[in-house]
Amino acid sequence: MFGDSDTAFRLIIAAELVAMGGVRDYYFFFRSKESIRQRLRGAVEASWLTAAMGALALLHFGAVFVYIARPSALGWSAFNLAVSIRWAGIAVNIASAAGEIWSLISLGANYNPLLRVGKEHVLVTAGAYRWMRHPLYAFALPLLAGWGVAARNWLIIASGLSVTALAMAIRAPREETMMLGAFGPSYREYMTRTGRFVPRIRAAR
Repeated sequence: MFGDSDTAFRLIIAAELVAMGGVRDYYFFFRSKESIRQRLRGAVEASWLTAAMGALALLHFGAVFVYIARPSALGWSAFNLAVSIRWAGIAVNIASAAGEIWSLISLGANYNPLLRVGKEHVLVTAGAYRWMRHPLYAFALPLLAGWGVAARNWLIIASGLSVTALAMAIRAPREETMMLGAFGPSYREYMTRTGRFVPRIRAAR
């Protein structure tokens, strides 16, 4: 069912996960001046949204890890796909993983997995955030879907699209409301010259 090319796909996906996870952990655990407890307090995210996104993310990344470790275990959700298209999926998610890392580096110590503005946080308008307000979500969509294409697995595709759709449709507007409350006119002006998920080229220039 699974050919030799799966080994390459699995290794590439694993490398992407390690790289992105390492950058996230570096900024969350080592660069912030606040304690971990402080960074997990004061979140304005609704508990149902946290639970829904957490469940979908667990399903998605769990499936990805199973594919990396034992792809035959996901045979029930696999479908036929040309190897060339699978490699195209890998190319898309390599570029998207680079975008995720770029966005995390742009955020630096401001990164937090929860909707929260800490005392040390500043409004980031450089790097990936010069072009759009939610680059982490924008890059996550092709990244998670690309994993599913590479693995030719509909469960990975569906769960990845679901969690990113929830983030884009519900979480992003709430995040912007939070940012307006924290940074006021500065963030409002920033909104006028950036797109939410797609760059406004003229404004950025």
